[in-house]
Amino acid sequence: MSQANKSIQQKTLELTQLVAWFDSDEFTLETALDTYKKAEALAEEIEKDLTALKNDIQIVKQKFDSET
Repeated sequence: MSQANKSIQQKTLELTQLVAWFDSDEFTLETALDTYKKAEALAEEIEKDLTALKNDIQIVKQKFDSET
């Protein structure tokens, strides 16, 4: 499943797993930078998704407010 098709919840879980990796026994300096970059990109994507969701909610709220 591509990142674009994943829900915010799925992306957040994946980010949590990436962050937990840094405290795990599997941590190695050789792969830390790649894992960090993945986590950073995923966090940015989640932020964009949340911003889009917030905008959608504001639009719905405005429509609801104008109808009442």
